[in-house]
Amino acid sequence: MRRTATAGRAPGGYARLNRAEGGDYFASMTDLMLGLLFVFIIMLMAFALNLREAERKMSSATRELSEAHEARREMLHDIASLLKGHLPVSVDEENGTLQLGSDILFPRGSADTYPDALPKLRTLGAALDLVLPCYAVAGDGRVPARCAMKRKGRLEAVYIEGHTDTAPIRTSHFQNNWELSAARASETLDKLIDGSELRELRNDRGERLIGVSGYGEYRPVDRTGTEEGMKKNRRIELRFIMISPETPELSRLKEEIRRQNSP
Repeated sequence: MRRTATAGRAPGGYARLNRAEGGDYFASMTDLMLGLLFVFIIMLMAFALNLREAERKMSSATRELSEAHEARREMLHDIASLLKGHLPVSVDEENGTLQLGSDILFPRGSADTYPDALPKLRTLGAALDLVLPCYAVAGDGRVPARCAMKRKGRLEAVYIEGHTDTAPIRTSHFQNNWELSAARASETLDKLIDGSELRELRNDRGERLIGVSGYGEYRPVDRTGTEEGMKKNRRIELRFIMISPETPELSRLKEEIRRQNSP
């Protein structure tokens, strides 16, 4: 009888012990789950804050780009307005260029300007002299009082570009259309800055603002191959490049937003 009573108590004692151990186990699991949930909430809040900050920076950069584009558009039309009735130009807002037909400046196959081209280029130079200092650093470093820009925008560079048609050329002066286009661009620059303040203009890093480039026949605006199309392709373009938000910063922001939005 004594053994029976002892045997009966033992299972009951073990059962109470197992129930206690089970309760501690489930309590620990609950604490762990609550801790993980708390960590998850913190991570989610940090993700939301980082995403909002990245989007804010991207929005700011986008506004700057838009402002620069609008400033360039206004600048182009201000210059074209000053030239109206004096020199025919075409405005390309999307690419930021003023186009002058080279036939009004140069004989075919030559980089020597027509005698009557000099007054036209001086008129162009005077128009640029009035407008560009509002978007760049002038020789004295001051912003002219006449500047009243509606949009924020600063010039990075102005390129005078020479373009030709596809007719091959090989003379004692020029071996190909590349050389001809570059020579025409250089001659145009020389005539523009002669006696003006344009040569003193700098961008915000203190670098010379105006330069030249020659593209030969490789950037046509008309691909029809007609005589009229070739005439359009023989041209001088002034390309205006605006300062934009730093490319590495934009790339970093785009990558950050892409990464945070990926599953």
